[in-house]
Amino acid sequence: MLDKKCSIFFYEGYVGIAPTIINLAKVLSQQSARVSIYGSKNQYAEAGELGVGVETIYFTKGTRLFDLLIKKGFKDLVPLLELGLYVLQYFVYKAKHFQPSSQQKINVGVDIYGAIAALINFYIFREKFLFLSLELHDPQKFKGISRVIADWVKIAYRKSAGLIIQDEDRFKTFCQYYNYQHPQCFYLPNSPLGFDESTVSDDFFRDKFKLSPEQFPCIVIQAGMIGDAVYSKDLAFAFNSIDNGSALIFHERQKTTGNRYTEALLKINPKNLFLSLDPLPYDQIDRIYRSATIGLAFYADLGNNFTQISMASGKLSQYLKYGKPVLVNNLPSLAQLINKYKIGIAIENPADPEEIKLAIAKILGDYDTYSQNAKSCFAAEFDFAKKMQPILSLMSVT
Repeated sequence: MLDKKCSIFFYEGYVGIAPTIINLAKVLSQQSARVSIYGSKNQYAEAGELGVGVETIYFTKGTRLFDLLIKKGFKDLVPLLELGLYVLQYFVYKAKHFQPSSQQKINVGVDIYGAIAALINFYIFREKFLFLSLELHDPQKFKGISRVIADWVKIAYRKSAGLIIQDEDRFKTFCQYYNYQHPQCFYLPNSPLGFDESTVSDDFFRDKFKLSPEQFPCIVIQAGMIGDAVYSKDLAFAFNSIDNGSALIFHERQKTTGNRYTEALLKINPKNLFLSLDPLPYDQIDRIYRSATIGLAFYADLGNNFTQISMASGKLSQYLKYGKPVLVNNLPSLAQLINKYKIGIAIENPADPEEIKLAIAKILGDYDTYSQNAKSCFAAEFDFAKKMQPILSLMSVT
């Protein structure tokens, strides 16, 4: 019987590419909780089945009025209107679907807008909430009248029953942003559920792009976004000069038919670059990672949200779960993980074909060891179910 309720306020709404949200909902469902995820409409892949009693409600995210205000120079007002529209739609929905029979448990407010929505809900209905940080948002980004949002999120942080964040480094940064160190902090990696001990591979990309093992014995994948933020052009350029039988595949997280950027990538590398622009739902995403020989997790130095990425990178944890060695760029958080567990190699220059070629050769020369290390790292650092136990205890659903 589903006699407990939990609301997850996730304004961004990209549930299908957010392992933390998906697995949080699944774990709560396994504990006989009814879970409602309140998100915004988006173009990302679907999550698939999340468990008994889990529903995802998508609200309208933007309007033509918002676009017009931005064009007219009132962009500082738009964040307030976005937040207001989201909260209004939530309360309208709640009024239409109110179910007093279930016992309300601690809710979860995700990032800035989600935390503020959870705070308002707390003031009205006295429902406690946890603040879940998926992204590190510097409150200084809010200008003009929207600065009030930064003040509200500070209040939400202090009023929350606890903070859920990926690791200690991101917690320290979060505390600096909001000038407060919450006494109740839980570290939860952005990772999939379950440890995969099998060695089963998948021919998903070989079938999709007709890649023969003779021509391309090594399949190198970078899953997720495609863009300069993940060195897509640099990597395309580097692999164009690599002739060791490696196929480079960029797998997009949202459906696209191509654009100027992807067309430019194919001009940079028409030889061994393949673009997978039709994402799979999350419940089939294992096919992506099982298809890889080596996984790529490259992030540009664009501030703390990227530089402190190791435990927040969904793609990295997926590679490791399936025993895939990795190549990363030499950011401290990524390099530390590489050095500690010997799961791959950190690259100094993502555009250097010789450096990448040598790194691939080194991994392939001792592949079984790197693969086993990857699985060991996942078990030690990315065990979502284990890290959830203290959170479940606080939420009183165990």
